[in-house]
Amino acid sequence: MTPPYPRQDSFLHEQLLTTPQAAHKLNISPRTLERYRCRGGGPVFRKMGGRVLYHVDDIRHWIDNVACRSTSETSYEIARVLGSRRQGRRA
Repeated sequence: MTPPYPRQDSFLHEQLLTTPQAAHKLNISPRTLERYRCRGGGPVFRKMGGRVLYHVDDIRHWIDNVACRSTSETSYEIARVLGSRRQGRRA
């Protein structure tokens, strides 16, 4: 007998990524993604119990929003400061 509704487990598993999985997709370290999460400026995340999860659509949206055409753009300067290793350090 089949359930009255389709199972969504595999769908959710494919759409939600852990910090290490999301960092791997972005080609950055998990620690860098954690830093973005703490300081702001990273992709939207969800806290479910003790887990931090990223939806693939939110990652795509964040990638689109940090795109730059030149180093003179304000968005480039913001991304550069967010990416610095220590808070308060200007690269």
